[in-house]
Amino acid sequence: MSVIAYKAGDLVHLTHNMANQPRLGPFEILRVMPSRDNAEEQYRVRGPDGLERAIGHHEIVEDGAHQREDVGSIDG
Repeated sequence: MSVIAYKAGDLVHLTHNMANQPRLGPFEILRVMPSRDNAEEQYRVRGPDGLERAIGHHEIVEDGAHQREDVGSIDG
């Protein structure tokens, strides 16, 4: 199983919280942070509520992630 790396601007959905309640998203990845001691990737994200939080890679729902594509300017 390969680990998908995310970058700033990507939109992701997160797993349920500790109280087993869904965390409504999407969450925008703001930056990649240093890995934990166990080498797990860490990210700083902002939710739709405007609050920022740090998350581990294991908290991202892989099939709910949307990597941002760079969009060029439109002439017209």
